[in-house]
Amino acid sequence: MCEYAIVNDLAELPRALLLQAEPDGTMIDEYPPHCAAAVARADGAVVGAAVLLRDLDTMEVINLAVDPELRGRRIGTSLLEAAIDHARQCGVRRLIIRTATTSTRQILLYQRVGFRFSEINHGYFIEHYAEPLMENGVRCIDQLTLVFPIYRDAERRELIQAYWEDFTLRNPEYADADYLVRSFGNGASSANTRLNLVIEGRSSAAITPRELPALRDEPLPQPDDLSIVTYGDGRPGAVVQTTAVDECPFNEVSEAHARLADGGNSDLADWRVTHQQVFTRELQRHERQFSETMPVVCEQFRLLDVNRELTRL
Repeated sequence: MCEYAIVNDLAELPRALLLQAEPDGTMIDEYPPHCAAAVARADGAVVGAAVLLRDLDTMEVINLAVDPELRGRRIGTSLLEAAIDHARQCGVRRLIIRTATTSTRQILLYQRVGFRFSEINHGYFIEHYAEPLMENGVRCIDQLTLVFPIYRDAERRELIQAYWEDFTLRNPEYADADYLVRSFGNGASSANTRLNLVIEGRSSAAITPRELPALRDEPLPQPDDLSIVTYGDGRPGAVVQTTAVDECPFNEVSEAHARLADGGNSDLADWRVTHQQVFTRELQRHERQFSETMPVVCEQFRLLDVNRELTRL
């Protein structure tokens, strides 16, 4: 398992690693000295990095690279989530990333984390690279910019309140009800994935370590609770109502409940392996340790509404 941190000295980053994402070494040489980087370390060695360049209220991921031997292990996702956390702490308004329009695998990764298309720079790779670049059998010509908005707390509250008012206008029986605001999963990517599974109708349950809600200053879910479930950037995505809540040790979660929570994507053994890693990372953020016998909350809910107003960046 990797450890993640923010560093301010790019000299810590292996040049061979950065060349995985930027083949022109002269561009790497020109990275400004005030860049920071989110890094992933395994056994003390840097195996992934997201180089971050701030310009006023914008922060850009100018290089995202993962050791080829370790790809497919969510390191790139975790680096982007670390970059998002850092951007929020720095008070910028948006995090951006630029890539070739031919980079289909990377573009899908960025969208899963919550980046959205912003603009196309036509002919960028023709103008800035002396040698032709090829990717997926297609020549790189145009550059795509994707944006992850960093909302202020007041902006998130405004978005949530506007959605709740729209929901209760269409469903007046809930006009006087209280509601929770929360996300499913840990990190922007898992929050987006889990919410989209709920919207698809493939997931109707959640499982979380019992102590996590208190550590996040959130209440434990209770039957009949109404919740606005948010995406990883804080935008409201749906309203759900809790129908049942149970507790059990992590190692006694049933396969049926795991499938309800995971959209049927994996069997119980795979779910346990994946979520041991997920829960371990989240608990470590709060200086807590994972245990196979720790109590988890097993919640079931029903989908009441889907937010169709998601155009704001």
